[in-house]
Amino acid sequence: MFFKALACDYDGTLASEDRIGPVVREALERARNAGLRLILITGRTFFELTRVCDCLELFDAVVAENGAVLYYPGSAMIRDQGPPVPGRLLAELDRRGIYYQVGRVIVGTSRADEGALKEAVAAAGVTRDLIYNRAALMLLPGGVSKGSGVQQVLRVLGLSSHDVLALGDAENDLPLFDACGFSGCPGDSLPAVRERVDWVFPGVHGDGIGAAITGQILPDRLTVQDSPRHRISIGWVAATSGPVTIPARGVNVLIHGDPHSGKSWLAGALVERLVAARYSVCVIDPEGDYRVLAHLPGVTGTEVQEPIEVDRALDGLLRDPAASAVLDLSALPHAATVAVIERGLRRIREIRRRVGRPHWILIDEAHYFLHGGGVAADALDVGERGFCFVTYRPSWLREPVTRAVDVFVLARTTASEELAFLGSTLPTPASEGPGISETLARLPRGEFLLVQRRLNRHPGALTFVAAPRQTVHVRHLTKYVDSCVPPGREFRFRGSDGRVQASADSLESFRRVVATTPDDVLTHHAEHGDFSRWVREVFADAELARQLRKIEARWRRGELPDLRRSVDALITGRYGADD
Repeated sequence: MFFKALACDYDGTLASEDRIGPVVREALERARNAGLRLILITGRTFFELTRVCDCLELFDAVVAENGAVLYYPGSAMIRDQGPPVPGRLLAELDRRGIYYQVGRVIVGTSRADEGALKEAVAAAGVTRDLIYNRAALMLLPGGVSKGSGVQQVLRVLGLSSHDVLALGDAENDLPLFDACGFSGCPGDSLPAVRERVDWVFPGVHGDGIGAAITGQILPDRLTVQDSPRHRISIGWVAATSGPVTIPARGVNVLIHGDPHSGKSWLAGALVERLVAARYSVCVIDPEGDYRVLAHLPGVTGTEVQEPIEVDRALDGLLRDPAASAVLDLSALPHAATVAVIERGLRRIREIRRRVGRPHWILIDEAHYFLHGGGVAADALDVGERGFCFVTYRPSWLREPVTRAVDVFVLARTTASEELAFLGSTLPTPASEGPGISETLARLPRGEFLLVQRRLNRHPGALTFVAAPRQTVHVRHLTKYVDSCVPPGREFRFRGSDGRVQASADSLESFRRVVATTPDDVLTHHAEHGDFSRWVREVFADAELARQLRKIEARWRRGELPDLRRSVDALITGRYGADD
């Protein structure tokens, strides 16, 4: 189920004429039995609520007095979120003949007495905020609202606000909507509320909400991906500077492009923006390209050496609703990586069913693991949405994976088989002009083509420039490129017979020897992983070593047409070496 909790206003939302009727109560019971946490929110005083509501035991938490009082029925724990009403204020209200109700923290009165109420507050010399609720008016300590109260409750219950649907009908419910991921209201709500929510449910009061719970919310029939409020920016349209966004929930995304086309850059930018919005993200990183994201607040990086370390890293997502994790699998051999990813996906599926997190799972180099002979199909439920697949070989992905993709973000593509695959998979553009294949082949680095399907917003295709990154690898470290290693630490280029053909005592000389040494010598060292080992052990440059290890692995798999050029481009790009 998409939502993990309902935060429901009482009067006008669940209750009609002070009471929760049998239809609404049955709907709440069904929601609770389905695993949803229930939170009751009201502006009533706590004492008055206990008098009119005879089913408080249905709720995991109660936010009473418009956020000023928190009550947990399971433990009977009650916590005030502000001081009691000063006696001098009550005296001023009495002196002016204002009828009021006083709670543990709140003072409630009629909106018709607003002028006299303000005079009383000024005369008493107290500080209280005036909160409107249809015909009622409430006095509360500054900063206390339904939103602040529900935020406290979500922390106690270990819930992410992104997994909560708020239901209300009046002005004082607007802060509640701001504190929760999604919002809805019955059809007779105030105009300002109807304009603000994600869904307006037919019917009035409790009857409308009861029908919505059983008919739309529990069966997961609400289209969360079409909400204009829940979108993530990934760049700008080059011609107009208009923002380019994708849904933050309810979709699967595929990021594709040639090697070195910028797809990993964009994938990292997407993760950064999701983390900044407090979504929980798990990055499955087979080649160590995303470790830098662990510098972001709330993100933990784990270099996986043993399968059990995956479980430990994922269990951290249970403790913090906004926690994210990067699983660096680059130290594992390919065969072990497949098994570890399958183990991780099964564990993620269990955690998602319990708490709804992580909201997003990014799988880099997805083509190596999600083909027909890779990870078991039942380990990955793409129908749950929230997956981002990063690949330069989408044609290798098993058909159910590509069929479940809703958003395609495509970088420059020149491989004919991938262009043919995308041409047969993507929707045909409605407008005249270059086709998708022609557009992809001409895209410069840093520009992308966005294609969305099955979505009501932004149909069709558009070209955009990627958003900037917050975390960037250190580049152009020219002061290191000519540094000579101590005697005995040079790289000795040997043929298959073991004879030394050449040697290099710096990264610059290494790059120059690579450019001229015979092919059989390069092949010999790449097959044994000697380049990455030398850089790691001699220069302690873990990032360059990881990138070289990736090149060596791709060469062994026959995926690189030019080993010499790939090594040269990597060192030049990282250290700014000059010819």
